[in-house]
Amino acid sequence: MILTSLGVSDVIGIIIFFYVAKFYYEYFTRPNPLPGSIPLPIIGNLLGIIYYGRGDFTVWYKILHQRHGDIFESYMGGFRRVIISRPDYIEKMMSPSTKNDYTLRVGNIPAFDELGISKSGMTLNSHIPTWKFNRGFFTKVILAPNFSKGIVNLIPTIYDELDKYWKEIGEDVPIDFSIWMHKFMTEIVFQAFVGLRVNGLKPYFNSIVESSKKKPTETNPIDKEIEDFPDITKEGLDNIGFFLTIPSLVRHTILRKKNIAALKNRKQTFDILTKVIETRRKEIKETSIDDKLRQDMLTLLITMNTERELIDQKSVDEEHSKPLNNDQIHQIILEAISGGIETSASTLCTMVYYLAHYPDVLTRLRQELDTIFGFEKDRQITVEDLSKMHYTEAVFNECTRLVNPSKTLPRVSTTKDIIAGYEWPANTLFEIYSDGIHRNPAFWKDPHKFNPDRFMETEPLRNTYLPFGGGARSCPGRKIAILEMKCLIFLIYRNFDITLVDMDAPMNLEYKFINMCTELKVKVRPRFPQ
Repeated sequence: MILTSLGVSDVIGIIIFFYVAKFYYEYFTRPNPLPGSIPLPIIGNLLGIIYYGRGDFTVWYKILHQRHGDIFESYMGGFRRVIISRPDYIEKMMSPSTKNDYTLRVGNIPAFDELGISKSGMTLNSHIPTWKFNRGFFTKVILAPNFSKGIVNLIPTIYDELDKYWKEIGEDVPIDFSIWMHKFMTEIVFQAFVGLRVNGLKPYFNSIVESSKKKPTETNPIDKEIEDFPDITKEGLDNIGFFLTIPSLVRHTILRKKNIAALKNRKQTFDILTKVIETRRKEIKETSIDDKLRQDMLTLLITMNTERELIDQKSVDEEHSKPLNNDQIHQIILEAISGGIETSASTLCTMVYYLAHYPDVLTRLRQELDTIFGFEKDRQITVEDLSKMHYTEAVFNECTRLVNPSKTLPRVSTTKDIIAGYEWPANTLFEIYSDGIHRNPAFWKDPHKFNPDRFMETEPLRNTYLPFGGGARSCPGRKIAILEMKCLIFLIYRNFDITLVDMDAPMNLEYKFINMCTELKVKVRPRFPQ
């Protein structure tokens, strides 16, 4: 009788009441209450992130870290997150064994099923057998000596094109170093992993110079959209952050347009990659069995578990003994491209920014380069040369300590465990706030000071330097990234003096799943007469 007398609004009100009551009952009876802002139903701490963090959850973490110390909690995307920033707290999570209890990054998040990334690729793959197989293959390829030599031989070739454009622009004209590095790294990554040129440097040059200097351009033979692919993948990284932090109900109602746009971006990405993959499949099919195939990662993936297999990869089960389909290849290649472009381009910007502010460091870096390479302008670079660049690597290390490519490292426990003195149930989501470790005076002397010598004098304390993550989920591309940085720093600073347009301006950084430099205005002046 009572129920029949209730209106629709009354029923909705009752549902909301019981939902809110249940939410706060679970919140106030949660295991191991930690300091942090009280969340709201559905949206968690989203208002705090928007208001105090200006939409950047890592800024929100910084505020909470300053307020509450090395362990606190936050609620995002409908999940409780335990944030920790002490090296002794994360010891178990940093175990390199793939059999430890922290091989999952984010666990089973329905939002990632919606994006189609929860059981593919490497970064957010929660299906352990597939993740192990993909990571094992990826690591095997990039750690091969021939791959490293190929990268070192490739970079100077593409650099010559960049060098020519910069000299034509002129030394008094400001340029955006971040865009140039994004275009440059796109060429490196695409040729190394896909065996395809994007040809993005020339169109960008044409867009910023007067008509008399413009160069004729060629349309990409596969798809004109391939030239815009790096920007499409950059948007995709932003979308991952969107799906990770915004609850499903909000995404499908208030932010429905953004949600649809994110899924459209995902489809556009896969449509372009499908054209690239199918073109390569056709090329392989039309290549005689006696002729040599390309050695890029895409070709290696397509030929895996076929008679044309180029690299022997031990299968973990029957499922991974079959040739890979396009969907399986998509995510591996996409992660190699997006991760390889954004982190490297932004780290180069960071190095240029700090070298401009610390001329004594630049002088010492150039002295090291001169000692190793001499003064022969056309001196070829070898992997052995790069291994001797110890001070350059120290500069790289210090830059990535202060401007970490990834400020947070998520880990999910698969069993109950004791962390930071608390017993946690299985499936607890931890986030290692590495910025809090990198700038902690307990582990670093003068932590806010730029001092590459700290990496020359002694090894960092265990688990206090985490630009590539750590443990079983550490970045497999670390070795290649350092090779690229050393090679490019040598080529750029051998040929150019670089000054910031505004020495007082801070770096323009935006955190979209990874740290990105969005603008760095500089002037480049050739060191040698043309």
